[in-house]
Amino acid sequence: MEERLTMPEETVTPQETEQPSSQPVAEGTEPTATLATEEAWQAQIAELQERLAQAEAEAQDYRERWLRTLADYQNYRKRVMQERVEAYNEGKKEAVLTLLPVLDNLERALATLKEGADLTAYRQGLELIVRLFQDALRRLDVEPIPAEGTPFDPHLHEAFERVEREDLEEGVIVGELERGYRMGERVIRPAKVRVAVKPVLSLQVPEPSADTEGGGEGQ
Repeated sequence: MEERLTMPEETVTPQETEQPSSQPVAEGTEPTATLATEEAWQAQIAELQERLAQAEAEAQDYRERWLRTLADYQNYRKRVMQERVEAYNEGKKEAVLTLLPVLDNLERALATLKEGADLTAYRQGLELIVRLFQDALRRLDVEPIPAEGTPFDPHLHEAFERVEREDLEEGVIVGELERGYRMGERVIRPAKVRVAVKPVLSLQVPEPSADTEGGGEGQ
């Protein structure tokens, strides 16, 4: 028999496989790159920390300013309200002081009437009180609203009655029921007035005469 000779197969170990060629690494390059990267990161972190500290300082400054502004506004508001209250009370005080002499004279007039004084003296006392009252109102810049003989103004007058008058233009005030007053341009109380209007013409139908009635029956 013919024998076949077989060659044993070579076993290739991993160490003997062909490795890709690589360039030799320059000595000292890798550690230097790593150090540069770390320094860059540290520089960025330091910059961010500085910015953060600056932002926190600015925020604290803004907060303190806001608190001071708020406190100033609250103090200003309290001061204005207090000044308004004081001005209101002072205004009331001045008004009362202006009217007190009128009350004093009215009380004196009543006391005189009780003592049996004649009506002439009583009338003179009342006229004096009216003048004092009018003067007191003028010192408060209060003036009566013109009424009788003037055209009706809905901003100044309040019509309580309409009176038919042929001799007057329609809308003219012919009487005053209650005097109105204003302070400058501001109406305190409108005047209650009577206003003239033109008479309404009534259509009168003539009554039929006796002749007309008789003629109608004859037909």
